[in-house]
Amino acid sequence: MRLRLRKGNPRITQSGRILAVHKALFVDRPLLSLAAAAAVYVFIVLAFGLRLEISSNYFVLLPVLAAALGYGLFGGLLAGALGLPANLALFALLGRPDFSPASKFIAELSGLLVGGASGYLAEYFRRLQDEIARRIRTEESLRKALEEKEALLLELNHRVKNNLNVIKSLIQLQRNRSENPEFRDAADRLLARVFAIARAHDRMFGEAEPAEIDPVEYLEDILAVYDSEAGLGPRIEATVRSEGLRLPAETAVPLGLILNEAVANAWKYGARPTGGAIRVSLDRVGDSWVLEVRDEGPGFNPDTPDGPRAGGLGVRIIRSLAARLGGAVSWSRDGGTRFLLEFPADPRSPRAGPGVRDSQNDPSP
Repeated sequence: MRLRLRKGNPRITQSGRILAVHKALFVDRPLLSLAAAAAVYVFIVLAFGLRLEISSNYFVLLPVLAAALGYGLFGGLLAGALGLPANLALFALLGRPDFSPASKFIAELSGLLVGGASGYLAEYFRRLQDEIARRIRTEESLRKALEEKEALLLELNHRVKNNLNVIKSLIQLQRNRSENPEFRDAADRLLARVFAIARAHDRMFGEAEPAEIDPVEYLEDILAVYDSEAGLGPRIEATVRSEGLRLPAETAVPLGLILNEAVANAWKYGARPTGGAIRVSLDRVGDSWVLEVRDEGPGFNPDTPDGPRAGGLGVRIIRSLAARLGGAVSWSRDGGTRFLLEFPADPRSPRAGPGVRDSQNDPSP
């Protein structure tokens, strides 16, 4: 998020002016500022000391503060220690040593305290300024890196789109050159699959990337990849009950990858000689989404010897993406394989922490 400050904000303008004056006087020209403050102090005491009398002691704070602001703790302590001797010397020039404070010890201690405290605060304030400047530079570099990353991502997505178009064109050319009906049918199925992949890619990574995605259209695009193989494997039966709600883009991408992996596993391990069906459903239940993928095959569980181990790439992808969604996944054998994913509708919600529940018998999510 980029914060924009209104130019007309008087508080911000005043703070900026104060910082600019402080930098010009005490950061860029500390010696000149100290000399000017000392000169003003000497002039006031010598010119008006006889009228001000003992009140002249207070004007020694001008060079003390200037030294603290310009040179930090050491400068403040040194100026505070020299404050009383400077007053005594000027009062001697005036011929009025009685203007000096009654307690020299308390006066010296006060000078040290004022100079030391002012110097410490000045150093702390300067460190804060340096930290603010460092963070501004870091933010600027991160902003530039983010802009470069976004540009690279747009270029990458554009190249992927072009490559998919090239693949479609090559398949189409080979299909048109062939007289073999079986090859032409296979090419048609392959074209349908590439088209489905291209549609899903455009929906997720189009030039105008949406903030929210229609779950019905989104899942249809992904499942169309497998529908293009109709007649060679199980049919896809999909049901989406979204109650008119939409998926945030940051949720749709990992959800689509999880769905693709789950359906691919069902296609590979849940197929029957007669074909069967793979049933996919996405329901909105309260504050959560529930994705279910069920097949009619012999059953699959990632932690059993007859299926991929829990360390398999597909299962690791599913678990990693589920954790990214803040959801929980489970596999169970219930007339085939039943895969469940439950994740919060709001990706920022801490309600459902990342987790995995694997069970062979318990079908509950």
